[in-house]
Amino acid sequence: MNNNQNQPREFDVVLGGENPAPVTGVVLGGIEGVKRRLESENEEARIAAIRDALNYEDEELNLLIKAIFEEIKERLGSDDESNRIAGLKDALNYGDEGLSLLVQALNNYSGEIYQDMIWRLRKSGYKGKKVLLNYNPWLVLATFRDWKDEHWFGGHNIDSPTYGGCYVSNKKSLIKVINHSEVKKIKSLKCEMYYRDRNYKTAFQDFVDTIVEAKDSLVNLKALRIGDECVTYNVKYLNSRISVCNIYPILAAYPKLKLLHIRGKMYQEDVFIPDNKILAVHNIKNKLAVSAKTFKHESLKTLIIDADGISDKNLAKLCNLDLPSLEYLEIWLNRGDSHNISIQSLAPILAGKYCQNLVYLAIRNSKNTTELVKAIVDSPIINSLKILEITDGNIRSDGARALLESPAIDRLHTLNVSASGLDANTIEKLSQLNCRVITEASHRYYSVWE
Repeated sequence: MNNNQNQPREFDVVLGGENPAPVTGVVLGGIEGVKRRLESENEEARIAAIRDALNYEDEELNLLIKAIFEEIKERLGSDDESNRIAGLKDALNYGDEGLSLLVQALNNYSGEIYQDMIWRLRKSGYKGKKVLLNYNPWLVLATFRDWKDEHWFGGHNIDSPTYGGCYVSNKKSLIKVINHSEVKKIKSLKCEMYYRDRNYKTAFQDFVDTIVEAKDSLVNLKALRIGDECVTYNVKYLNSRISVCNIYPILAAYPKLKLLHIRGKMYQEDVFIPDNKILAVHNIKNKLAVSAKTFKHESLKTLIIDADGISDKNLAKLCNLDLPSLEYLEIWLNRGDSHNISIQSLAPILAGKYCQNLVYLAIRNSKNTTELVKAIVDSPIINSLKILEITDGNIRSDGARALLESPAIDRLHTLNVSASGLDANTIEKLSQLNCRVITEASHRYYSVWE
């Protein structure tokens, strides 16, 4: 038996494929080959070398890998900005091990240094985003906090929309915004109708029509909320009088929209009716049905379905949208009594059919919460999630057991099961998970989108 570890093994790479290596050729295998590739300028070679190194039990090789990561760790912890930046670049180029070092380093930063490193990671493309997703997904997800500065456009006085975000409460104010000389600066728009608005029956449709007509003016619009005003201090105003109508024109008119929040009743009207009303084309000769293409929106990252009641038909339509960039999906089924959710309607989401990049999933006020939990735990989408919020329902013991026994749940960043009727013993068991677990007892409105 050949015990020379410096010779190539079956998993090593030999230059030349099936052909014998030339006399002057290079054998990229064995411990020496791994060592050379660890110091290569080629990123893929370095990452592959770390992976290959695990196949060897060599003290010198292990010390070399440890020294590389210790040097990166030391640079990341340096008080010198240039050293930190160099450490960040090196860490990004050493695969998952390097990304883990960055996550650890972020826990030790504070103040301006912390903010600077977060900013640099945001500018570092996919790898930087992966670090932030593992460290704190909220640093990546698109919410209205990204456009926190707002101006009120109401009455007769309109200030300049310098900060890119504005709020209107009626069609008249919205038209003033659209006609403003600096309307192109607007990136975030909140259209909220007051509970007692006399035009509540047509208010949603009026907003949609006006915004669609203004697509050549609102050219930088990235975030949009349409619905009734959020009033949490008086329970009688929680019930919506606003019916959500067809949102297809909005998505079609604004292909660069990143965030859409719709709010109101969603059981009286169809919430999504594309222009191609023919849902299937029948071939008479072959007796085949060809389904129409699913509507696709390339840019939408966040979709909040804030319903005071939603029909299975409307939920199915929204879950069948092709949203390849979607990272954040929040579904409110109702505001008062809990509501059974159709698992079948959710099937495209759970399968990751149209939203393979989903990071955050929240479903609130479901009556059949246990069945929902089981479906999510057994679904493909669970492997991409970082945050799962199943709140304001009733999770039975078998649902809690499904959460406790799932390795994917344990790998989450955050699990929120607040107001789900869990007993103290179950809460104690959930608290032992590696992820952050939230188990608040009372129902409440969440401030993510406020």
